[in-house]
Amino acid sequence: MYLRVDDRLVHGQVVTAWVKQLKTKRIIVVDDGPAANKFVGKALKLAAPSGVDLRLVTVERIAGALTKDTPYILVIAKYPVVAEKIVRSNPEVAWNVNIGNVGSAERRQTYADTVHLDEENYTAVKAMAALPNVDIYMQTVPGQPINRFPTE
Repeated sequence: MYLRVDDRLVHGQVVTAWVKQLKTKRIIVVDDGPAANKFVGKALKLAAPSGVDLRLVTVERIAGALTKDTPYILVIAKYPVVAEKIVRSNPEVAWNVNIGNVGSAERRQTYADTVHLDEENYTAVKAMAALPNVDIYMQTVPGQPINRFPTE
């Protein structure tokens, strides 16, 4: 299953590039904020392309909700710490975790042009990379080279 980390959640690149590349029929945004805020939820649903079902769920509700037989789903989380919770709560799934965009901010180290992580989020990346059911990498859009995280 494909899990994209992108602090912008649903936006142009997801809608135009990844949905087409992955033949996505459903986007699941895992974020407690939009799942609880109807205004934000409506805005995200408007950004979803026609014919693609968009669901907003809390981190708690995603636990155990996905299986290895759930096809054509794109799961999106804002940060690696949330992605790690998703992966750990759905251990039967083989995960492709793409850290696509996390903006720069104070106390964040740059790992790629669009990936800037603080210590907590980098620790989550390392923890996911150690799991046997996870392939984790950085890639902004399909067709770009895949970048791996430094091991230390």
